[in-house]
Amino acid sequence: MTTPEPPSDAQQDAPHVATVLKLAATMQRSAVLVSAVVAVIALVVAFVLRGGAGVVGALVGAVIAGGLGWLGTWVMARTARASPAGVMIGAMAAFGMKILFMLVFLLLFQGTTLFDSRSFAFTILAVTAAWIIGEVVGFVRTRIPAVDL
Repeated sequence: MTTPEPPSDAQQDAPHVATVLKLAATMQRSAVLVSAVVAVIALVVAFVLRGGAGVVGALVGAVIAGGLGWLGTWVMARTARASPAGVMIGAMAAFGMKILFMLVFLLLFQGTTLFDSRSFAFTILAVTAAWIIGEVVGFVRTRIPAVDL
């Protein structure tokens, strides 16, 4: 008689885990693609309109916006094995960390001459909007029902 194999991690996971992991991966992939395109456009526009300082500002804005956007889907994937409420707590904690990071960054670099602040501001807005749009597109493309009755 053979002994039964222990169940794999996938078999032990709650039903929502595979869904959350698939959503996080798809949303992140889609958001990275859209954000990268917008970041490149922002870098070119910043160079044309504001020169070298504009490129530096746009680059800093793109890196920060991309990094903070990535943090949300990373936390989503890392908390997937928690309860659905745990996933939401992780998402809200990540949102709070994003706000805190931006507050500290803006306080430290207010009035800086290291980079063009207008290029920074417009790039961070554009890349953040692109990231959100990319996440929505990724979410829709997974075709996973948001409400299961």
